[in-house]
Amino acid sequence: MSILGIDEAIRHYTLSLIRDYRINPYERVYCHPKTGYDLGLPSEEYVLIRGPEILLTCIYHGYIGQAFTVLPREYRGRIIDVLNMDLKEISNRGVFYAFLNALFRSLGLVDKTMHCRSYEPVKCGVKLASYILAKYGVGKRVLHIGYQPGHVEYLAYFLRDNLLVTDLRNDTVWRSRYGRLVYDGLFNENYIGASDIILVTASSIVNKSFWNIISRAYIMDKKIYLYGVSASAIAYFINKHTLFKINVFCPYAK
Repeated sequence: MSILGIDEAIRHYTLSLIRDYRINPYERVYCHPKTGYDLGLPSEEYVLIRGPEILLTCIYHGYIGQAFTVLPREYRGRIIDVLNMDLKEISNRGVFYAFLNALFRSLGLVDKTMHCRSYEPVKCGVKLASYILAKYGVGKRVLHIGYQPGHVEYLAYFLRDNLLVTDLRNDTVWRSRYGRLVYDGLFNENYIGASDIILVTASSIVNKSFWNIISRAYIMDKKIYLYGVSASAIAYFINKHTLFKINVFCPYAK
């Protein structure tokens, strides 16, 4: 299955929810972008401040769903139009998955669809490092896909050479962050083979790198964790309706 295959699977599943819950497909949805400044994030190291990613926020019946995207746009339109979007286009994917997060939350299927605020991403790093150490010890190699400074700071402190970090940004790749060299995310599949635990940014769902990462990690019997609010709806769908089992680590999401 490809990323477009999983896109189509969750699209059809969502259309079935619309029918089963008797939701009016012509109801309107509103989406708008937010930045790291809106969230009060503590450092320009965070991608929501330094760019180019923006947090797209969709509102449905008062419920909020969010997703990271590098091509944000304001959107006002009908549910049916969102569900029929061409998901080959990155600008559509942000709207699609942010809306799904809001819809699934409104139905009680997921409960964490809003990004954390202020210093909570730093606290998330402390909690993640504590969790990994308690569950796996310091002897396992961890691959952190996506540069989240709060995570990398504390994982690097405890894991040292057992932490690999990758990213896709030109101004981050091949540079040192908290004593760890950031590798090029274009070669994630190679680094997966050298790791035991894979921490995957939920942004990969929108940028279309998600399925290649997850499927390779699954085939190689790696422990897989998704972090970030973009993953709420799709993680629910994958865990419930496929053979894959994915953990989501996002303790401060709202």
